[in-house]
Amino acid sequence: MLSGWRIAATEFSSSHDEMMSGEGASLFGGRWNSKGVRVVYLGSSLAQAAMELLIHVGRADILKGYHKLEVSFPEALVLHIALADLPKDWREPTMASSVRAIGDQWIADNSSLILQVPSVAVAGEYNYLFNPQHPDASKVTFSAITKFTFDPRLVK
Repeated sequence: MLSGWRIAATEFSSSHDEMMSGEGASLFGGRWNSKGVRVVYLGSSLAQAAMELLIHVGRADILKGYHKLEVSFPEALVLHIALADLPKDWREPTMASSVRAIGDQWIADNSSLILQVPSVAVAGEYNYLFNPQHPDASKVTFSAITKFTFDPRLVK
C-alpha cells in the first residue's frame, strides 16, 4: 500500500468525506485541474503536503488551525506521469493550462483512482491526485483526522 497526506483547514476537516470531497479544487481550480473539476491533492509525505500548502499561504496567522489525514491506497490503482511526457517548461505558471488539461482529461476518462504527478514546489518530489468520483474510491483507507501544527518560525 502507498499513502498520501492531506492537510486542510479546521473548517474543512470535520470528516473524511469533507476532506476528500474535492470541493476546494473544484471551486478554485489548481495546477492539475480546472474550476468545476473535482480532485483532491495529496502530498507523497506529510512534509510534502505541508510544503505544497505553505507556498499558497500569505500570512503567519493562517498557519493556525489545520488537520491532517493519511490516505492509503493500493499501488495498482496509481497511474504515473513521466516527466518526459510533460511539456519542457511545465513548471512555469504560464504552462498551468497545459498540465491542467492533462488532469482534466484524466478525470474525464476516469483513468485511475490516483494520478502521481511531479511537484512544482519541491523538484524531485511528487504529489498524488485523488479522483473522489472513481469507482475504486472505496478501496482507500483513512487514518484518524488529527491536528496539524506548523512551526511558527516558518513565516515571519
